[in-house]
Amino acid sequence: MKTDKMNTEVTRPVAAITGATSGFGKLFAQHLAKRGNDLILIARREEILLDLKENLTKHYGVNVTILVADLSKENDLIRVEKKLIETSNLYWMINNAGFGGNQVFPNVDVQVESDMIRVHCLATMRLARAALVPMTANRCGRIINLASVAGFLCGDGAADYTATKAYVITFSKSLQCDVHRNGIRVQALCPGFARTGFHDAPTMSTSTIKQDVPWFLWLSADYVVRCSLRSIERRCFYRVICIPSLLYKVVTFFGSEWIFSPLRILFSRGRVR
Repeated sequence: MKTDKMNTEVTRPVAAITGATSGFGKLFAQHLAKRGNDLILIARREEILLDLKENLTKHYGVNVTILVADLSKENDLIRVEKKLIETSNLYWMINNAGFGGNQVFPNVDVQVESDMIRVHCLATMRLARAALVPMTANRCGRIINLASVAGFLCGDGAADYTATKAYVITFSKSLQCDVHRNGIRVQALCPGFARTGFHDAPTMSTSTIKQDVPWFLWLSADYVVRCSLRSIERRCFYRVICIPSLLYKVVTFFGSEWIFSPLRILFSRGRVR
């Protein structure tokens, strides 16, 4: 990892990770700790954060700071922003926090849908901006925003989920235009179905995705994280959008073009033509 541009008094770069207690967030923490990064781990569940901190410190000898925060809450978001701005050696910002849903409009919980928009869109934008304060000063840094192939598609029971992931993709592409001159890279990580525990959350309790999706469409979460880190540090042919696996690259290409409607129809169970 390139850290030579940072202040010489700094011994280690820092990686901040939201949604750090499980899934992709936990794996990013492990991979980045293994690379020698100190960590700021942000999530809602304090007990799990403390266990993760102990484990990472023991195995990798890095410094770990935990922030218990719900990014759908304004006061918590402000507190995390302040911490990022004050972290002079911040090199990685992993905007991973998020959740899904399975309710069909108009029979949705408006509060849940609003929280999804706040976490996926507002928190991603505000924490990226906060992280860019020290990154711009150091003229180096990496921002990974967790999007999804769903951001290129559409389907029933996923109106706000697909819309917010589409926002993350477009935001990341335009953000890269703003920050490339400062040696900073931005990535929109767009995995397909991955085994992370995401589909076991309470907001997905009525979903049958785990039973309906065939085995060959499921990716290893560790594979997704390794692809992400390898892609963002690529010397040549770097791209903002990272879609792990050739299969999902094909799905995304055909599913995002209106003329190729069969995949849209399949994904939406026949409701979108």
